[in-house]
Amino acid sequence: MSSSRMQFADKRGFSLVEFMVAMTLGLILIAGAVSVYLATSRSYTEVEQVAGLAENSRFGLQLLNDSLRHAGFFGGAHPRDIEQDTSLGAVADDCTGDAAFFNLGTYLLADIPSAAGEAFGCVTDALAPVAGELPREVLVVKQVVPRPLYDSDPDDVAASVDGVISFPTGMNPEEVYVIANSERGILLDGSDAAPDVRLGNAYALAAAWPYRMQLYYIRDLPTPTLSRRVLSWDSVAGAMALTTEDLVPGVESLRFRFGVDSTGNGEVDRFMTVAEMALNPMWDATESVEVSLLLRAQAEDGSYVDGKTYNIGGLTRTPGGNWRRQLVQTSVSLRNPKLMIRGGL
Repeated sequence: MSSSRMQFADKRGFSLVEFMVAMTLGLILIAGAVSVYLATSRSYTEVEQVAGLAENSRFGLQLLNDSLRHAGFFGGAHPRDIEQDTSLGAVADDCTGDAAFFNLGTYLLADIPSAAGEAFGCVTDALAPVAGELPREVLVVKQVVPRPLYDSDPDDVAASVDGVISFPTGMNPEEVYVIANSERGILLDGSDAAPDVRLGNAYALAAAWPYRMQLYYIRDLPTPTLSRRVLSWDSVAGAMALTTEDLVPGVESLRFRFGVDSTGNGEVDRFMTVAEMALNPMWDATESVEVSLLLRAQAEDGSYVDGKTYNIGGLTRTPGGNWRRQLVQTSVSLRNPKLMIRGGL
């Protein structure tokens, strides 16, 4: 073979068959890489959504749990023994009926929003329930914060006593307080004159407890959100008002059942729904609350289909769609109402 032919053979390119084989192998490698990427992406999305649901569900239950555990606690005084100060200021956007700010006699209350998303005259943006779909309810809890103020340090027997609430600080003019001892209490603004709490007076040895009222509901937002209306100071109006706080995004359903002691023996003998309590109110006999929260991820996942059926406080629902969901439930014992019921109060 001549040298020119040898040089031509050495410079020859890939044949069509070799090129097709190489292309096929390349496509297989690319397809494998894309498949691994998509699987990893789906796994990441799933892990992220599941972790977010777990975190949000724990936080939501903790908030409701903490509020319910203090329901009906007014510093040792029975709610019916707490009077209103004559100078007590009005509350902007106050609720109506038993849910009203001044009505401490009903410290636990629930309702179902209207088709317009209204409840208790002070909630106007609730996510309205639809017949046969996910239940959505509103809860009212009234209590005092377990952070009392005293005349003097109760642990110091030598501390001077002058009858003025001043330990560890004086009363905040932008708060509302229940000043109570074991026999009676008074609801008043922190800016008003408090009663003398020295021995020999009606409110002897009383402490001042910051008052709270909270309304939990699902707010009608692009992402349905567990929200609450709370009593707080409105610096513009210079008065107390109900303001809205958004707490947990993605809450689709909120439902309660109430453990009632209908015999007065201190033990729950039946559970009642909000609708049943509306027909036969037994709030004073309620000793526990069962809470159900159904949450969904904040974004849909087209590769996931939710075919699960959820038992939400005795109601079975199959919402469907491409949302990952988590149902969490808990039962909260109401310690203060239980003590009052068992004490025959």
